[in-house]
Amino acid sequence: MNKKPPQSAADPHSPREVALEPLYDAHEVAEKCNVSAKSLHKWAREGKIPAVKFGKLWRFRKSTIDAWLDAKMAS
Repeated sequence: MNKKPPQSAADPHSPREVALEPLYDAHEVAEKCNVSAKSLHKWAREGKIPAVKFGKLWRFRKSTIDAWLDAKMAS
């Protein structure tokens, strides 16, 4: 009777919960920036705004966009 010891949090093979960061869509960020979604897509393509592309959709990490907007407001 060979029982496995309980897995510890340090064990890389142990199951763990992953908290997904909230994402904004292009329309939400465009509204925050007071620009059109089309302009925002262009900024994302050009690397002027931090974004992640999923297929054809641009998504924006909430924490990254909030920090980016704070930096723009401060300058």
